[in-house]
Amino acid sequence: MMTLTPVLITLISALVGAFIGTFFGTFFNNLKSENKIKKVRKIAIKASDIMEKYAKGENTYCNAKEDFNNTLSIAEKRAVLVCLHKLGIPIEIPIKNIFDIKKIQFLPKLIDKDEIEGIRIQINNGHCDHLFFMDVDKYFIEDTRIKTIRNAAKKFVNEVFSKCTYDSNNRNITYPSDWRDKFSYGEYKAILVFTDSIKSDHYFDNETGKPKNIEQFTQDIEIGLWDMYLHWDYDAYQSMLTQTKSAKMMIDSYDQQRAL
Repeated sequence: MMTLTPVLITLISALVGAFIGTFFGTFFNNLKSENKIKKVRKIAIKASDIMEKYAKGENTYCNAKEDFNNTLSIAEKRAVLVCLHKLGIPIEIPIKNIFDIKKIQFLPKLIDKDEIEGIRIQINNGHCDHLFFMDVDKYFIEDTRIKTIRNAAKKFVNEVFSKCTYDSNNRNITYPSDWRDKFSYGEYKAILVFTDSIKSDHYFDNETGKPKNIEQFTQDIEIGLWDMYLHWDYDAYQSMLTQTKSAKMMIDSYDQQRAL
């Protein structure tokens, strides 16, 4: 029968202690993480409960705005906002790079009680745990904002530009008279530079005057080729055009004087 030496006993004790420490350390860390997630789920559920209170008549999410902002703390909103937006709560995306978490705005979409219940089920089942604590500012200002504006630009191309006609003799594009009614004021402001920049015969058939390559046009928008124009503030764009026009007039005047 093997006799355990003091050294061997010490080694075994150390290994057993390390195993127990690791096991219980992992167990308590997992328990702590799970409790944290459960608390955040409750916050998300609380937010959905606020919305459900207004799910009657013609109420939209805008009607729940004050209640939502007053009931949830800034820390609570930071923890669940991305999750709520991904699940379908129509949080308004800021057109300019200003996101005020103290005053979250919503789009005027009717509140559907069944949709709210579906959101609650998703949260309770843990399907959205990975969306908690995501960087709210980055998500809404950088990622979601440009996707939203791209969608507005694609909407313009598909629902407006595709119905335009081009007069090759006068080099003039005719737009549907009511096209602005298809957009919110924020969408309209966001795509103004874009709409001005595409006033070209490139996307029209010279013989029929009808648009062409619309599918390719929307694909170019989707992959970001038009992002420069979608990021450009319209006032700054207009200022640039004015300066360019003034500079051209000065050069033309100088050339005329030299020619005399």
